[in-house]
Amino acid sequence: MLLQKQKELPYITVLKLSSGEEFICKVVEETAMAYLISKPLSLGQTSKGLQFIPVLILADPDKPISIPKPVIQAEVAPDIESQYESVTTGIALPKKSAIIT
Repeated sequence: MLLQKQKELPYITVLKLSSGEEFICKVVEETAMAYLISKPLSLGQTSKGLQFIPVLILADPDKPISIPKPVIQAEVAPDIESQYESVTTGIALPKKSAIIT
């Protein structure tokens, strides 16, 4: 097993499972065998277009969920971190400004 340096907790990441599901979530705790995540969301097609939808609809959204590391195929840093924060907290974050020279 490849050991990696743990990131500073909590952090937002995108996980892809071996079953093909892909979702964005906040990792609140990490052990050698599992991630403890909160508020996993995936993109879904709705009548209003693409929107975030809960991965586990019947689960309590305030309780963390354990995901075993062996079922994870990939973990990547999300490009949509500010949108995830806005959906899960209800606070709209301003876009990062860029200096054009």
